[in-house]
Amino acid sequence: MAPTVQDHGWAWMVLLGAHIGLVLTSGFLQSLGVFYIEWKEFFDLTATDASWLVSVPFLVASPLCFFTGILATRVGIRHVAIVGAAITGLSTVLGSIASNITQLYIFNGLTGVGLVMTVSPGTIMISRYFKERYTFATGVVLLGVNVGQMVFPRLIRLLVVNYGWRGAMFIIGALQMNGVAACALFRPLKSNLSHPTPQHEQQDRDSDRTRRDKMNALSRRYLRVFSNINVMLILLANYVYTIGLMTNIIHLPARTKEAGWSRDRSAMLLFAFGLVSLITRSTHGWFVDRNYIRPFKLHLVTVLGMTVTAFLNPVSDGYGFLVAYAVVLGTFVGISTPLFIVNTKNVASPSEQPAALSLIWASTFLSDGFGPVVAGKIYDATGSYVAPFLTGGALCLLSFLLLCVVVRLVGIQKQDKLQKPGFPDRIVVTNADSTEDVETQPLGAETVCDVIQPS
Repeated sequence: MAPTVQDHGWAWMVLLGAHIGLVLTSGFLQSLGVFYIEWKEFFDLTATDASWLVSVPFLVASPLCFFTGILATRVGIRHVAIVGAAITGLSTVLGSIASNITQLYIFNGLTGVGLVMTVSPGTIMISRYFKERYTFATGVVLLGVNVGQMVFPRLIRLLVVNYGWRGAMFIIGALQMNGVAACALFRPLKSNLSHPTPQHEQQDRDSDRTRRDKMNALSRRYLRVFSNINVMLILLANYVYTIGLMTNIIHLPARTKEAGWSRDRSAMLLFAFGLVSLITRSTHGWFVDRNYIRPFKLHLVTVLGMTVTAFLNPVSDGYGFLVAYAVVLGTFVGISTPLFIVNTKNVASPSEQPAALSLIWASTFLSDGFGPVVAGKIYDATGSYVAPFLTGGALCLLSFLLLCVVVRLVGIQKQDKLQKPGFPDRIVVTNADSTEDVETQPLGAETVCDVIQPS
């Protein structure tokens, strides 16, 4: 049977749920730079110790991404996401009553568990519900991070001033519980079946008998992704890129405070960064989906632009310069970050895509965790936030070079396939989770996928 229509109808509700889930999880955690200052002073911590508080949620989430994808295919994507949203809100509430730094580490770690159980299922659902508008949909989902960066810094400052950091965490935790309703929108993509008949009931029984076999086969196919050199290089590029990005975002408020500006003005920089990223992230997909520009070409341009911007951070301590810095950085980040997901999907075969999309989040969360710690250690060693920003620029440059290698390898692979005798004019792409969903793509498509030779 033909599957439920994609790119239309309920797909937009799934997109809304994934977007809200990202706002309340990753969007909040990306704004912990405001809490970083409060925790550092309240517990009398070094920059490195305070950075670990920011890093723990991401370090916990990273190794769980791969297993969350497998769990979601067995238990159900919607069930996993709903539980994850509940854990996120509850752990933030519990963090508000932490009496020592160890307890805060534990509760922040639980937030990481909720993060991975919410974000990874949302990404998988988007890959199922969107085909022609996948780049646009991915950008809209990741807007959740920008919305969080715009809303949470100012909200946290307002709540801290009126209720202290404990009261702020309690209120935000209650707000995060709304993610349960958002994840409930992840309705499975089903076939359009008529009323049950004896034939259908027999097919259902046959399906029940083979479901476990299919799930076991799906789990084995997850491991195939590790032999895809292009996916592995993009994961590495994303890893170093995100460390460079985190050194910019997490420590930008502290960098502004070090330059002599107030905490309120420091929080405003994250708002400006998030606002500009929101605009570029929501518009670039329109051009990519219509093939006005190739995703890899746009990706290279934006990562290179981010590299140059990061190197320019030490030029001035003026507030106007720092605002301009946040705006330019947000422009490039808004485009380049979702393209890591899009290009990972492009270089993975259909059977590898669920694993590849889980691993891209794993590398992101791992670097989100190590980025603040790396920057904190460099600050403790130098006594200045300039050195961490220069380090971030160097890491972005390395990411750019790795992406150049991927582009070259993809070009070579396409050329080799074109030169094979008897290579078909069109290739058949099967859905990673169902052999019923079959589509064809022209040979010149961006996707590097499995090829089925005609018999």
